[in-house]
Amino acid sequence: MRSSFPCCLKLAAVLITFMILTAMIYPLNTTTSRVLLPSSNPQFNASKLALLVETRPLPILAPLLLHFISVVPPDWPFLFMGSHVSIKAINKSFAIRQRVVEGKLTLAPVPANMSVQSQEMVSRFFTNLWLYEKVLHPAEWLLVFQTDSIICANSKHNLNEYLEYDWVGAPWNPNSAWGGNGGLSLRRVSRIIDVFRNHQRPNNAEPEDVWLTERLAHHPEARLANGTVSLTFSGELHSSPPEKCDKMTSNGTIEDTKNVRGIDGWREGFYEPMGYHTGGGGVWLHAPIWGTPELRQHIWSYCPEVKMTLDMDVAKYMPGNCRSRWKR
Repeated sequence: MRSSFPCCLKLAAVLITFMILTAMIYPLNTTTSRVLLPSSNPQFNASKLALLVETRPLPILAPLLLHFISVVPPDWPFLFMGSHVSIKAINKSFAIRQRVVEGKLTLAPVPANMSVQSQEMVSRFFTNLWLYEKVLHPAEWLLVFQTDSIICANSKHNLNEYLEYDWVGAPWNPNSAWGGNGGLSLRRVSRIIDVFRNHQRPNNAEPEDVWLTERLAHHPEARLANGTVSLTFSGELHSSPPEKCDKMTSNGTIEDTKNVRGIDGWREGFYEPMGYHTGGGGVWLHAPIWGTPELRQHIWSYCPEVKMTLDMDVAKYMPGNCRSRWKR
């Protein structure tokens, strides 16, 4: 009678292989703080990187990351840096795990000797040479985004339009030649490394975005986006000239415009940046962009996904009769 022992060995080998593959794709140990990926993936451009740093296990993390992945040009890889708790939380999402397996997203821990628990600690993190030389290498262009920022799916603009600049962010002064908020910003890594070769940010100095852009502005080779360009990238404090629509000509074409009357009329008269950054975790909403029901209603139509970054119904924060104007 033939022994079934070899067959048992084959079956055991198949089961072990299946278990190993399952563990790789759907890890049971969600406390793993770093997922190692191949160093090169032909789908993605190693000179580009989008970065979210968040140590709190916020419910918005997975939806926000997946949204950014869907609207940023497809050759951009993503890096999420967090605590063991926030990485464990985000790793519960099946969609997130799929992006990790595909090589689109890397999960990595914030080092134990560093913190992002306060504005000052965030500034120290983003002005540390180690981040730009070691963690981000070989990226040349860095998109930094936070949980109070969004890029709008309806935007006519595309992140790659801004790669000629060393820094772009929502302008603090729309008439300025440089500067912009770092909470949603595009940065050139090599230029920032140049700054660190000659400057070191003192503790408790200006916020990292102010400190860096002031020094980039004096770099002889730097090219920073001015206020006009920055307003097309991100809206925060200031509005911009509204969208306009032109009539089609007799041959069915349009001239010098991206909007067509009769098709894009809903855009006319409103400011539409590529994205928004609010500040304070979605609490700080500034009047030029958010201050009337009409402005907010257009944003809900143009960029409904921004709602997941907002922390409250702003009406309850308005004193007296202002409440009625701030209702959604």
